[in-house]
Parts: sequence; C-alpha cells; structure tokens
Amino acid sequence: MSKLYTKTGDTGRASTLTRQNIPKNSPIFELLGTLDELTSCLGMARAKVPGMAELLEQIQADLLGVSGELSGGKRYAEPDRVAQLERAIDSVCEGNASFEGFVLPGKTEGGAALDVARTVARRAERCAVAASQTGGITRDMLAWLNRLSDLLYALARLCDRTNSSVAKQPARTNAGAVGEGFCDKAMALCREVQRYAATQGVKVVTAVCDAGGNPVAMLRADDAFIASVDIAVNKAFTSVSLKMTTEELGKLAQPGESLYGIQFTNNNRIVIFGGGVPLTEDGVIVGGFGVSGGTAAEDTTFGNYAKEFYEKELR
Repeated sequence: MSKLYTKTGDTGRASTLTRQNIPKNSPIFELLGTLDELTSCLGMARAKVPGMAELLEQIQADLLGVSGELSGGKRYAEPDRVAQLERAIDSVCEGNASFEGFVLPGKTEGGAALDVARTVARRAERCAVAASQTGGITRDMLAWLNRLSDLLYALARLCDRTNSSVAKQPARTNAGAVGEGFCDKAMALCREVQRYAATQGVKVVTAVCDAGGNPVAMLRADDAFIASVDIAVNKAFTSVSLKMTTEELGKLAQPGESLYGIQFTNNNRIVIFGGGVPLTEDGVIVGGFGVSGGTAAEDTTFGNYAKEFYEKELR
C-alpha cells in the first residue's frame, strides 16, 4: 500500500515538469495553489446551487486542464476556450443589464459561495500576472482567468436575483393558485434553461404559462428558430392542460393508442413531442414550461432539467 506522504517536499522545494527544485513559495506554486483553492470553492458552490452544478463541474474540469498547462503539460487555455467563457457570460447577462457594479455578498447562500469563488479567481489572475514575469504564462491564459472571474460574478448575481425573488413569494392561498411572484419565477426558469442550453451549444426558445394555460414568460435566444416561439408556448400549454409531459403525451398519441389524433384538437395547439413539462408545487400543478430549438431528445432533456430546477430552486 502506497503512503499518502512522500517526504520529497520536506525541504520546502518542489518541481513541475518544466521547473525543477524551486521554492514552494515561487509564483508558479502560488498560482497552482490558488487554482486548487478555487476548485474547492466551486465544489462548495455546486453543493449550494444544484441548478448550476453541471456548469460549475465543467469549470472545475477546465481548471484541471489549466493547471496541467501551467505545470508544463500541453496547452489548454486556447482562444476558443476564452470565447466559450465569453459566450457563457453573454448568455447569463442576456436580459440582465444591471449585472454590473459593486455588490455586498451574502444575499443568498449560493450567491455568497460563488462570490467567494469569484474573489479567489481574481487572486489567481493576479498570481498569473506575477508568474508571467518569469515566463511560461501565455496571453490566452491571462485572458481565460480574467473571463472566468467575470463569469463567476455574473453567475453569483443571477443566483442572488433568482433566489431573492423566491424568498419573497407569498404562500399559495388556494389550490392551483400561486402568489404574485410566479411571473418572476417563470422568467428565472426561462433564463436558467436558456443558460443551460447555451452550454450545450443549442439556441432555444423557452416559455412558461400559468395554471390556466395563459403565457406569462417567454425568452428567445439570438438566432433561435422563429418557429420555436409558437412551439415552446404550445408545449407549455399542452403540459398544463393535459397534466403530463409532452413526451408522455407523444406515446399516448401514437396510432392505436388512447389519445391518437389529439394533436389536431384545440386549434392545433397540442404538441406531442418532448420539451413540455408541468410545473408543480406541493403536488399541485401551477403552470407549464415549454422549450423548443433542439432535437426532440435535446428538448426533452431541457424540459426535464427545467422541471427539476423549478422543484429544487424556485418552488
């Protein structure tokens, strides 16, 4: 059985692939240690913001690649990765122009955790600048670290805004009715699924209707299919009016099944392929969500993600 400790660093010196026997407080080790700290901070944020877990885990994986480059491995921080972060930032900030200026962290647990990660990312950027003075740090690496801290800032503000609107929701007063904050939750849900779809490289339209089938929120990503607007709205309507997902309905609408031909009713508003899900609170349907723009399988995945996010983060 191998031992966890090696004793090779007992003299206060260590090595990377390209730097041999240098002090542990050298700029490169300060940078690598800060990135390790940042990865742990993101792990804390993942636990507090389940709706962003997949994106944060991807950032953690990217940090391993970045650390590998800094340790002397193959180049990881390429221009296309910088562009990916910029697209993610733009996606989060779309429709949220107020995401700028100084903030007082702590509005929500998730936002606070992301703000801690953001400040560690800023420190990592400063460490990278210091390490670059002795060489081995590319311009793309500096740009990637800069964009990463910007993304974490935007995610923290989105988390604060989403969760703060939930905290203000008045309790439901009767079955099937929701408080005045449902529109806020609907828009937050649309934004979150837009963000998630963007991480998968898919441009979608997201829509939410209330318990009566009336549209209350809709967002369309730049260059998403125009036809997807009606489809997303109708998926939301279908899921709430028939109290099931559009994927489930599609199975029942096949030839020989009990609801064959239902898509031709209700002025052709019924959709029988994936992407529409009912939204529930305490077992009561309070609205419907619809998404369109990807393949049937992708839209189904996005719809299921919406349902899970709503029940965990917004209800």
